[in-house]
Amino acid sequence: MGTGSRVAVRWWMGVWLFLAPGPWSRPTDSLAIPLETLERVRTTGPGSRHMGIASGQGNRTPLDSIHVHSQLESMVDTAVSHGFLTAKAKAVSVARSDSGLELLVEANAGSRSVWGELHDLGKSSLTPLALNRIGNLPHAQPADPADLLAALRRLEQSGYVESVSPPLIRRIPRTALVDGWVELRDIPASFVEAAAAWEREGQSNGYVETQLSNMMGTARDLNFGISEGEQGTRAHLLYKEPWLGDLPARLELSGSLANDSLSQALEGAITLVWLFLDGRVEIGAGLSGARRAERMPGDTLFGPTSREFGTRFSMSGRRHPPRAWPVGDALGKLEIEVAGLSSDTGSGVRVRVRTGIDTWLPVGPVVVRTGAQARGIWPLDRSAGLSEALAPGGIEGWRGWPEGSPRSPSWAWLTAQAGIGSPRSGGVYGFWEPGLRALRRQDLGWEPSWGWSAGVGFSGQLPSWLIELVIAVRDDTPSWQDALLQVRARNRF
Repeated sequence: MGTGSRVAVRWWMGVWLFLAPGPWSRPTDSLAIPLETLERVRTTGPGSRHMGIASGQGNRTPLDSIHVHSQLESMVDTAVSHGFLTAKAKAVSVARSDSGLELLVEANAGSRSVWGELHDLGKSSLTPLALNRIGNLPHAQPADPADLLAALRRLEQSGYVESVSPPLIRRIPRTALVDGWVELRDIPASFVEAAAAWEREGQSNGYVETQLSNMMGTARDLNFGISEGEQGTRAHLLYKEPWLGDLPARLELSGSLANDSLSQALEGAITLVWLFLDGRVEIGAGLSGARRAERMPGDTLFGPTSREFGTRFSMSGRRHPPRAWPVGDALGKLEIEVAGLSSDTGSGVRVRVRTGIDTWLPVGPVVVRTGAQARGIWPLDRSAGLSEALAPGGIEGWRGWPEGSPRSPSWAWLTAQAGIGSPRSGGVYGFWEPGLRALRRQDLGWEPSWGWSAGVGFSGQLPSWLIELVIAVRDDTPSWQDALLQVRARNRF
């Protein structure tokens, strides 16, 4: 709290502090204080929860009027720092206990100040509007310091900024308003990323991904990418509008295009996302649409186009913002889509579910990761085609399988990983991932196929670069000389 604010607050509370009867104004008149050492200060009254924090400062001090006055003033200052407009601390009695002399203080806190705006003392690029919308400090509500801490958590959870110093509460002179002040700096959240994979006897493939985060400090994001794999080309686009008017929700627009020799798919969706628990949990609901076409093996032309319209529900949560080398983190996600399909040959319903969980737990110098991923559709029959299948592989997926590896409508796998490193510099790790996929039979039905992948990886962090190298084998790899090599480079800015 600045000097000007302290003077204004004390003048406002002058009636309470200096005209109230009791030891605050004349401590020696109503309380006989022996010249002994004060062992303990104990607070009672409705303000003790907010003013008792400073009571420990009087321990082992001389029990005289000067030190008692200083103690009471410190307790009132504590109430002011907690957002109270008025406060009173009154010495009631001195008692002797087994541990020594104890001073009993009656603490009363009056009405609170109310919140004004949120301000940044640092050098983040967030505009004042974005800062206040993300922080969501309850304007014109009683000023509880816990609200300011929650606002700071929401800002850090956004992934755009990090805190430099503890937040402050400052009163606006001649008003009952207080502002919250934070000191933030930007985190490089935008990036350009490229990844590629090679096998000695196989075909190289990879992808390019770009994300523009917090564009011009407005908390708007744009993500787009393209991948080239064994089965063709896929592209996608995602735009995030951080809020709609006064609604506490953001709008996401997404689209994707897939095209290869056997299938074509064009998909789009619009989703409203609400944030809970200071931004750690997100719940979304939206609408989706798609057009799909397939060419059956042996045919020369694509079959009839299938059209679909559906609804989506998603829920995800994460303890901390994304990190290149997580430590003590956990995340989970669930996506459900129910769509109605129609084409020249008939109509039907499709349910798609995708879920996953990951946990990182430090065990001494080692970080242990355990996780599971799964995707499924219903019904899984001849009507389920490759146009609605996805590739589980890639450097961020089933790491023993290259980006763009053969797609499947349903899969599930487990992850077990152990690594040594640090969040600032990265490290090395080893992993094993057993899994199950649905593969197309000759009769166009689906059957389960077990598999596994294992390997080692390196993640290195430089001031603006993240480099990741993975060498992996899977159950059908003839030898280590035929191992899969994957490289990913991300430039953050």
